[in-house]
Order: sequence, then structure tokens, then C-alpha cells
Amino acid sequence: MTGSGSRKQGKKITHTKVLAFVFILAVFYIGSATFPATITNIAIYLDGKQADTGSTKGQIDESYHDMLDFKHSNFKNKGSYINLNGLMARLMGQRKMNTIIKLDNGHLTNFTGRMDIGPAAAQLTKLHEKQAGSGKVFLYVQAPHQIPKYEDIMPAGCKNYANQNVDDLLDALSGNGVSVLDLREELRNDGIDHSEAFFVTDHHWKPETGFWAFAKIIDCLEKTRAFEPIDPKYTDINAYNIEVYEEFYLGSSGKRTGIYYSGIDDFALITAPLEEESSIDIPFKSIGKQVSHTAEAYNMNNLRKQNPFLQNTYFVYGNVHSGEKHYRNDAAPVDLKVLALGDSFSIVPYTFMPLVFKSFDQLDMRHYEGDFESYYSGVEPDIVVLLSSSGQSLIDETTTYDFFNDSQEIYVPHNEFEE
Repeated sequence: MTGSGSRKQGKKITHTKVLAFVFILAVFYIGSATFPATITNIAIYLDGKQADTGSTKGQIDESYHDMLDFKHSNFKNKGSYINLNGLMARLMGQRKMNTIIKLDNGHLTNFTGRMDIGPAAAQLTKLHEKQAGSGKVFLYVQAPHQIPKYEDIMPAGCKNYANQNVDDLLDALSGNGVSVLDLREELRNDGIDHSEAFFVTDHHWKPETGFWAFAKIIDCLEKTRAFEPIDPKYTDINAYNIEVYEEFYLGSSGKRTGIYYSGIDDFALITAPLEEESSIDIPFKSIGKQVSHTAEAYNMNNLRKQNPFLQNTYFVYGNVHSGEKHYRNDAAPVDLKVLALGDSFSIVPYTFMPLVFKSFDQLDMRHYEGDFESYYSGVEPDIVVLLSSSGQSLIDETTTYDFFNDSQEIYVPHNEFEE
């Protein structure tokens, strides 16, 4: 009996050693082109002095953390390294990798800690009051997190506070009379499979879900009588062209774990049919130039077949990654001025909004560096829509946007929660 047990144990150890040996060989093969530079960097690191290349110990430290920055050219074949690492992690059933957590449904997510929602609630309420004081409309739209509110799909020992933070925020906004569209509840009410609504390798929702969110925003504004109901064709996805690029998109989480850890996503390009395209002008990009909606609202360069680690397919929507965009569409059915604020989750739904409104101004509050109060006063919008994700974008007290330069009069920033 003892001999049998020893043989089984020996086989197990041998199998593990073989697997490890194969892994090391693969790493050595992939990294052979980088080996001389690595030796040089190690020498610099140990010496701690600046070399002819300009590298220093601090720069080597930084290069280690920047390995996942695929525009960094000093580390060759890094995608292959990450793919191999991800494959090994998958074979071993590893649920955490490079700060990424694999959920029970196979999707990849980041950790969201507990947040103080006081600053965000105060600023959003102030924006609501500015609009309401002029008899105009403000709508706060809450995007869902890839972790559903009503399902526990986190691995054992892990917790994510995204939905709890949002619940606190929406309670505060409702108490202040702010109009809220909670898309988490709308997903549930419409019977949409939460997992199907999101990419596997990215924290963003799929373009189909982003279009659904656009339709929900229009429907909500119609129901609040912000404007008369429009032709349903504008919000019917079946009236649009949909082209699916299969196994094409590796999201931000997938870039950290590789294509073998959770696969690679399909990506849908949704465009208005040719007869429905409208002439739209983006003043900062092409003053006075009237072109089609597709030409100005999309960046087709992001659909070129490339290394998935280098390609940012999600940003095919919205055309340019910018803090400020202006659309003018005389053919749109609603003659109102809309100011739309948001983060990266707003990119897809806001791509379709200019088809509906004659005047549509879009600000990405993560990148906008102008004076919002002056901008707001100059536009005098009939409708302000703000769409935010459930992550650390516009909700986190450290990144809450101070719309009217009066944050200290409203709140004293603090963080009473643990990370």
C-alpha cells in the first residue's frame, strides 16, 4: 500500500515538473529576442547608475509595471508572454491574474472598493437644480456594472462594491428630487441576460447593449414629456445595419490576461442605413464640413485586423477620444439643444443621439479641461443627460467633476470607507 501511494505521488510530481519545464522552455523561446536587453537592464538595475541608454533603476522598475502598455516598444513578444501566462492560469484554475478577477460566468472584472458618494451626489444635485431653476430637464443615467446587482458571481473571498456604491448614490439623488434612469433595473425588467449584455474580456457593455441604452434614454425623455414621441425607427435596432466581427475584440481585461484565459469577444458594428444618414458637423474637427453620420461618428481605423493587444476596437464608436464634441443635424426630428455628459460607457449610446437631436453637444468629463460653468451658460441646454458607469469614473470622490467650481461650499471631501 505504501509503495502504491509513493508511485502515485511520484507521477503527480513528475507531471507538475514536466508542465513547469515546458512553460519555462516556452518563455525562454518567446523571450530570446529580448534576452540581451534584459541582461543589460539587470546590470543597470543592480548598479543603480544611469547607462548610455538613459535607463536607471527607477526606469527599470517602471518598465516592469508598464509591461502591459503595448505601445512600449522595448519589451518584445509581450503579447505571447501574456497569452502563455493566461493559458497556464486557466489550466490551473486560477481566478485572479494581473489585478483581474474571473467571475463565475467567465467574465473578467476589476476590483471596485467602497466609495464616499457624497461629492458626486452634491454635484449632480447642483446640476439638476441649475436645470430645474430654468424649467429645463436633467436626467442622470446609471449604467450597469458587469457584476449584476441581483446575482452573486464573485469568486469565494472576493467582494466588489460597485452596486452598493450606486445604490447609495441613487438613494441620495432620489431624495434630492433628481430624475434617475437606473439601467440595472431596466435590464432586469426587460429580461436581458446580464452576461450577454457585456463583453467577456472588457468591463464595457456590448454595442448592442449601448444601443439599447440609447433607446431607453429616448423613451425616458419622451415619457417625462421633454419632447414629443419620435418615429420608432430611430430607436429600433432592426432598422440599423449590424455587422459582426467574430473573435475580433480583446478588451482591457483581456489584454492583461491573454486570449487563452477567457477567449476573445465578437464585436458588432451598428450603423444607420444609408437612407437614414444625416449630415453632421463637428466644429472642432472640421468646421463647416458637412459629412455623413457614419463618417463623423465612427473611427473605422479601429476595425483593421491587427494584433488584438494593440487594437482598441471599442473606440470605433465616437470617432475620436476627446473631451468635447459638437454635432449639428438639421434633419433630426427634435429641435432641442442637448448637452450630454459621461464617461467611456456613454460612447456607444451617444453615438446615436445626434440622429435624434438637431443640436447635440457631448463632453467626456474624464478629459474635459475647460470651464464647465462658462460652457454651460453659453450653450443654455434644454436637456442635460449625464450617463455614468458604476466604477470609479464620475462617482469616486477623488475624480468627481466640480461642475460649478463650488465644491468646498457643498462638501468637505473625505473617505470614511475601507478599500
